[in-house]
Amino acid sequence: VPVPPGDSHRPLKAVPHLVCGRRGRQVRSDRDKFVIFLDVKHFSPEDLTVKVQDDFVEIHGKHNERQDDHGYISREFHRRYRLPSNVDQSALSCSLSADGMLTFSGPKIQTGLDATHERAIPVAREEKPSSAPSS
Repeated sequence: VPVPPGDSHRPLKAVPHLVCGRRGRQVRSDRDKFVIFLDVKHFSPEDLTVKVQDDFVEIHGKHNERQDDHGYISREFHRRYRLPSNVDQSALSCSLSADGMLTFSGPKIQTGLDATHERAIPVAREEKPSSAPSS
């Protein structure tokens, strides 16, 4: 994957667990956990809403016009991310750090079947004949 000059973003091959990574936002999905990091330093917790609808997490931030060093500014963003099907939606959490980094995370449910390991299933012998039709 070619990387434009000056872009600090690394190709996905270099970081296999990274789904998306850009300055200010990153999505990680590994074997045990799904995490979204989002720089929202211009927003207070009251300016942010985070909700899960179906298989998506929606993050919305909006603040009214306020004065900064250059004049007046208002900001608004909407982000929507698909949750992996094995994320435990009952255990999702979201926090905002003092430096304005929003962290949304959820553990993944272990299915018990690991694709990298083979598991033998024993065949039990029953004493009575099957009631299934014979072919």
